[in-house]
Amino acid sequence: MKKIMRRLAGQLGWDRNPLRRRIDRVETVVVTALLAIFLVGAPVLMIVAARVTDSAGVRQQHAERTWRQVPATLLQTPANQADPSYGWDGAWVRARWSAPDGQQRTGFVAVDPAAVAGHRVQVWVDGAGRITSPPLRTYDIWGDVLLAVVTVPVVLGIALSIIAGCVRAVLNRRRLAGWDRAWYAVEPRWTRLP
Repeated sequence: MKKIMRRLAGQLGWDRNPLRRRIDRVETVVVTALLAIFLVGAPVLMIVAARVTDSAGVRQQHAERTWRQVPATLLQTPANQADPSYGWDGAWVRARWSAPDGQQRTGFVAVDPAAVAGHRVQVWVDGAGRITSPPLRTYDIWGDVLLAVVTVPVVLGIALSIIAGCVRAVLNRRRLAGWDRAWYAVEPRWTRLP
């Protein structure tokens, strides 16, 4: 175990190697700080993302309480509009339905291509009678929460990796400039003939 810890400290730059320059120690501190930010920040951000996503989903569900499923009468028979390349073999046709306030509405609804004019289908409408998608279900919210919880540490890791890469690029440029200065100081002494 001691050997593993020593090797890890050496890879992170926390050993007492006398060949490490000041710039190497700066890089070590920055990488360690970014690693600590990830280890502390990822769980905290995951919790925050879960709560925010869940709260937004619950608010959406409350807003959708006025949505109702109403019967709509098809006004036309679907033309051959099905396009299986999109993974959906339905069609869009004009239909008429009654809004919650009793007004008659018309618009396009998605139907099976075998439907005929005069056929009745169930559609979801909002409080104003506009066609809408079905309301959010609880497991839809859970799926959104899970997606947020998985996405947050990935995005944080990518952002911190980009920062680490930028810091490394700047430090490498300084490192190379230092090597050039050292070489120009030593090189004339090497080329002198005795």
